[in-house]
Formats: sequence, C-alpha cells, structure tokens
Amino acid sequence: MEYLISVVLIALSALFSGLTLGLLSLDVHSLQRRMKYGDTYAAVVYPLRKHGNLLLTTLLLGNVAVNTTLSIFLGSIASGLVAGITATALIVVFGEIIPQSVISRHALYFGAKTAWFTRLAMVVLWPIAYPISKILDYFLGHEVPTVYTKSELIDIVAEHESSDLSDIDNEERQIIQGAL
Repeated sequence: MEYLISVVLIALSALFSGLTLGLLSLDVHSLQRRMKYGDTYAAVVYPLRKHGNLLLTTLLLGNVAVNTTLSIFLGSIASGLVAGITATALIVVFGEIIPQSVISRHALYFGAKTAWFTRLAMVVLWPIAYPISKILDYFLGHEVPTVYTKSELIDIVAEHESSDLSDIDNEERQIIQGAL
C-alpha cells in the first residue's frame, strides 16, 4: 500500500509540475487566434489559461503540497536521510524533469486532456489560490501580448516554411517577406 500511495503522489507531482510549465508557456493571444480557427484544444485550455496568476498559483500550491506530503510519507516508512534522498530523487526525476520535458513539447494537448483535473485543483485550492492570484494581478497587471519586429516576423515565416507541420511553402514565404 505504501508503494501505491508513493506512486500516486509522484504521478500528481508530475502532473502539477508538467502542467505548470506547459500551460503557462502557452500564450493567451495565440490561444485566442487558434480558437478563432476552430482549434478545439485551444477552446478547452483558454478558459484556464486566461486567468494566468490563478492557474500559476493553483498548480504551484498543488505541486508543493503533493511534494511535501510525499516527503513526509516517505519519512514515515524509511529513515530520515534515506527518505530525504529518495524523495528528492523521485521528485526531481519523475516529478519534475520527465513530465516537464514531455508536457512542454505537447502543452496544448496535455492541457486539454487534463483540463478536468486543473479545474478540480482550482476549485479545491480556491480559498488559498484566489487571494494570492488577486495580489499578483494587482501588482503585475494583465499579461501583455508578444509583439514581434519585422525581422522576427520574417524569421518566423521562414521557420514555418521549413517545417513539415506548416502549410506555408516557399512562394508564400517570399510573398510574405516581400510584403514586410
């Protein structure tokens, strides 16, 4: 039973950690554009992401609570030093590095598929997360859109033209670059 509880806590740590990096790397304005063109994942993630400080606060509180619980739990089944080293190793490798690597590359997909979990965490942690997020909103203000220079836009179009994931071809790239 102890192993099952440890695995569940590590999985929760991974989810909180990965979603923190993944969801917060998504630009709110980019999500709005994607929604406009029918991206269903963006439509699911946008309502969560538009409240950036509440999302950040919720995910960080959840991650810290789970990691602390894991450390305390392992301390009850192993000696102090062994529990500390084991908890640190498990959290760093399986709760931080691996999930952040995977989820950050597929943030929109994972964010959409786990939106139910994120909403649940926001409801459960609301009494603590909401006041903190409001303080952050007050001092930091609203998120600003990413604005590109003409040179950066030319580079972005060139990156699209050379990517297999984009439908921009060489001729379209040249037209866009000429217009800029």
